[in-house]
Amino acid sequence: MPAKPSRTTIANAAFFTTQWSVILRAAAGDSPEAVHALEALCATYWPPLYAYARRDGLSRHDAQDVIQDFINHLLRRNDLAAVTPDKGRFRSFLLAALKNFLVSRARKEQTLKRGGDAERIYLDLQDAEALCQAELTDQLTPDKAFDRHWARTIMAIALARLGDEHKSPQQAKLFALLQTVLADGGRLENQAELAAQMGILPGALAMAATRLRQRYRALIEDEVRRTVEKPADVDQELRALSEVWT
Repeated sequence: MPAKPSRTTIANAAFFTTQWSVILRAAAGDSPEAVHALEALCATYWPPLYAYARRDGLSRHDAQDVIQDFINHLLRRNDLAAVTPDKGRFRSFLLAALKNFLVSRARKEQTLKRGGDAERIYLDLQDAEALCQAELTDQLTPDKAFDRHWARTIMAIALARLGDEHKSPQQAKLFALLQTVLADGGRLENQAELAAQMGILPGALAMAATRLRQRYRALIEDEVRRTVEKPADVDQELRALSEVWT
């Protein structure tokens, strides 16, 4: 996995328990709960879509309009009913749906008209450009930019959850000190100096770093599990997301 993302990568990320597999099952019955769950997922995982739109050639403002319209279009049409087995991963479903939306938009030569009294989800796109800066700076294909930011989003949510598990003063200090090495196998530079800052032995600091990294990895797996249809897909999805950084 790459170096850890900043905790500010996803501002005010809402943690939810709804899993993609649950949404797929509920969608067959046109369940309002499925639509609300999809809304929660989209509200969290829209940044990779924005990265795709920008790398696909859209301007900053056009990309903001497109992603806002796309999410609302997705919810209004209840496209879940058309999900096929090969779109069993939420990541695959979102990207395929966005590509179809962009083709339709190009044909009409305008963004989707906002629908009257239809209920809308409003995304906070103010920091979209900053969130996707790494993908926009590198010369990535749109698909590669989407996948890389998807991995970054998963990791940022997991990191924020890990921080929420370390709230006491001592835990918070330890987390702030060690979060920079979470993606580096728990290896520490200047271990003696850092241990002195915490008032513990270097060996205890190394053990704490290892435990923190293990928990971080578990939280990343938990986030991935929410976005796949089958538990067996978790390892494959983790490998796929790791590969976008090689």
